Amino acid sequence: MLKRAIHALDAMLAGLTLAMGQDSPALVSFLFHALFQDERERNSDLLDPQQGITVKMFRRLVEYFLGKGYAFVSPEDLLRGVASSGRYILLTFDDGYYTNVRSIPVLEEFSVPAVFFLSTDHIQYQKSFWWDAVFRELKNRGKTLEEIVHVNAGYKRLKTTDVELCLRKEFGQAALNPVSDVDRPFTAAELKDFAAHPLVSLGNHTKDHAILTNYSDSEIQEQIHGCQDAVREMTGKSPQMIAYPNGNESPEIRKVVRDCGLQFGVLTRPGKNRLPIEAGSSEAMTLKRFTLWGDREVDAQCRISRSTMSFYRFFKDVEVYADTRLSSSRHS
Repeated sequence: MLKRAIHALDAMLAGLTLAMGQDSPALVSFLFHALFQDERERNSDLLDPQQGITVKMFRRLVEYFLGKGYAFVSPEDLLRGVASSGRYILLTFDDGYYTNVRSIPVLEEFSVPAVFFLSTDHIQYQKSFWWDAVFRELKNRGKTLEEIVHVNAGYKRLKTTDVELCLRKEFGQAALNPVSDVDRPFTAAELKDFAAHPLVSLGNHTKDHAILTNYSDSEIQEQIHGCQDAVREMTGKSPQMIAYPNGNESPEIRKVVRDCGLQFGVLTRPGKNRLPIEAGSSEAMTLKRFTLWGDREVDAQCRISRSTMSFYRFFKDVEVYADTRLSSSRHS
């Protein structure tokens, strides 16, 4: 209820600031996961609906920003440099769901690029993402969405291999087997074809969606380097950008990312990114991303992302600052 009230206030604030001409130059990025064909598929309980975005909603977002004069950019465009006076959109998809192929007709229709962040072990071993397995199994046991979110929060404090071990013990050895094209990742062969598309860029999302703050320094290197190697092996392409799983990162993690040759990193925190953005800089390694939600009107969310002011973003920044201070005090 409180979150909805804050979003309503943000929508009103966005209307006021945009009416005053406050649509400043910036890079605005959006985060997607799976793409659903329609609402019926989204509600099928085959996987965690997460943000519940359909192809129609994705198309509307692209259409909206083109209508407002925004240019869509790729990681390669950012490497070459973009004008400080421009307004840009970076479309991103996390994880490597096969349903990401549904974005291609939209990208082609409007000639806009997107970057797809891959968790390569899921592709190479054809396993479900653990949060989808949790959602499926607990829904079958009659658990509510709030209960499932609580369970997931606990699992996010563990390494992926430990989570998967827990799930196999609790739900059986087949718990991580995909059940349909909707919940499965790309196969290696499909990814190679997908990667060849001129509007597709690939990104690093670690080997097995590792929430990197749960890992040792050597394990962090293995996760990032291993993903880079696997993407090159499967597609012949080398990612220039990483999406930190769950948005978790640190100065030490960013150093490993740079040492691996990656030039940009994206978070899960909402916000506009100021220009210019210098490849490899601290700002470039911590780019903010908005999340589009399927239960809210698309145009209103787009307007909020263009606004220079937001109560929700302010509270999220305070929350992140508090978490960072708490983490620092624990390690001191």
